[in-house]
Amino acid sequence: MPFGGWSGRVHPHELRHTAASLAIASGADLKVVQQMLGHKTATMTLDLYGHLFPDRLDEIADRMDQAAGRAPMCPRRDHERSRCL
Repeated sequence: MPFGGWSGRVHPHELRHTAASLAIASGADLKVVQQMLGHKTATMTLDLYGHLFPDRLDEIADRMDQAAGRAPMCPRRDHERSRCL
């Protein structure tokens, strides 16, 4: 068998997994992959392919810091008078 045991035969399930992996690596979000694979729920997709989604906690934390810097300093605003309440 060539290539360390690979027989050269590709099964449909392997192509499906490859397509999902490539979509995720290309930046597809969970709902897109769910729809592409025809899964009934996003939970099913996440259970099967969740390990392939990148850990984006640092990216999200940076975006939250940026958003907080742009947010008004007062929690409630009188928009007619453009002032904090």
